[in-house]
Amino acid sequence: MVGGGLAGLTSAYALHEAGYRVELLERREDVALETSFANGGILTPSMPDPWNAPGVHWRLLRWLGREDAPMLLRPAAIPGYFGWGLRFLAASAPRSFLASMGANYRLCAYSLERLRAWRAALGLEYALGTRGTLEIYRERHSYQQAVAELAALAPLGLAGTPLDPEATARLEPLLAEVQGDLVGAIHFPADESGDALLFCRALRERLAARGVAIRLNTAVQGVRQSGGQVAGVETAAGFVPGSQVVLAAGPWSRELLAACGVTVHVRPVKGYSLSIPIDPASGPRHALSDDTLHAVMTPLGATLRLAGTAEFSGWDLTLRPGRVEALWRLLKALSPTLAGSVDRASARAWCGLRPMSADGRPYIGRTAVGGLYVNTGHGHLGWTQAAGSATLLAQLMSGAPTAIDPRPFALSPLERRAWRSEIQPAEQAS
Repeated sequence: MVGGGLAGLTSAYALHEAGYRVELLERREDVALETSFANGGILTPSMPDPWNAPGVHWRLLRWLGREDAPMLLRPAAIPGYFGWGLRFLAASAPRSFLASMGANYRLCAYSLERLRAWRAALGLEYALGTRGTLEIYRERHSYQQAVAELAALAPLGLAGTPLDPEATARLEPLLAEVQGDLVGAIHFPADESGDALLFCRALRERLAARGVAIRLNTAVQGVRQSGGQVAGVETAAGFVPGSQVVLAAGPWSRELLAACGVTVHVRPVKGYSLSIPIDPASGPRHALSDDTLHAVMTPLGATLRLAGTAEFSGWDLTLRPGRVEALWRLLKALSPTLAGSVDRASARAWCGLRPMSADGRPYIGRTAVGGLYVNTGHGHLGWTQAAGSATLLAQLMSGAPTAIDPRPFALSPLERRAWRSEIQPAEQAS
């Protein structure tokens, strides 16, 4: 198992439960120090829609050069996204977008089901919140579109309650002072929240207690093959043998796969977060998602997590002040009182690279190389889809019946297209 973030640790646990002897390799000094370190903290089957919604190309053009833009394309990074970007835009066609949204929802819902089972079985603690997500809207067109998407996903099991501004403020009193700025909200009670870093550390402890070897400070440099079959991985510390290798290393999986002749259309997309110490009684009761600002505010115990933005800037991990300031503006837009009471100096800013697939669906399963598997490309849904993706991977590797259709997430372009071709327009998200 290559990768010690959410995808790697959950995959290790699912495979261990399936009877595999697992060894996990992580290049950093501890688990979850990259993409999983300080994400938005929300587990949201209610938000399965990919970022490349119809019309995304116009929004990208309109937001060029704006540091406060929800989705920002850095001109200097365009060459690195060119081919991937064409696929990203092509997948924004309504039929493709709706199909991906439906497939993502099925994986998200299954994932939350598995996570709850693991939590009960393992006694995992990670600042869990179970009051759901409250998505708020400031633009009537966006609100109406969201209500339509809710209706499309309702046959699959998504439950949500549309609210007017007054009902929104009654449910979440923190929003009372800004309810005049809102046109409505949708409450998704089945969503959850939690600190992904705490989850990863707790799962690492459970794995170690079960005899799963976790090797830190072990950078994987390549996959060794013999006769079209994996033989193990090359690391800075030497060769590690293995008849099956899973690459779950986020956006770094792509280069390791490319060296094996395997193509996945995944690129890094930077996201930012702010973690602010607060008195839990002064914060929101629910995880809040602001549709206009494309960002979230999540209570995680004594920490308030503000997160969002998508920045197409390649492998650049520069923590840009303008992007961080946009998160402070989110806090002020949601609660001027809370924004004025927190200590800015105590806040911790962070950025990380999400592995984003061009069509908005992750890659899960076998490659053309015997014994080589992958679990990556989840983008903004990595926390939500982690347990389900890991379980689906274990089912595919062991030959067990799969709980959901794996074809939308297959490595084979032909298999992904075949799945798409079978979907009738009325079935795409229902």
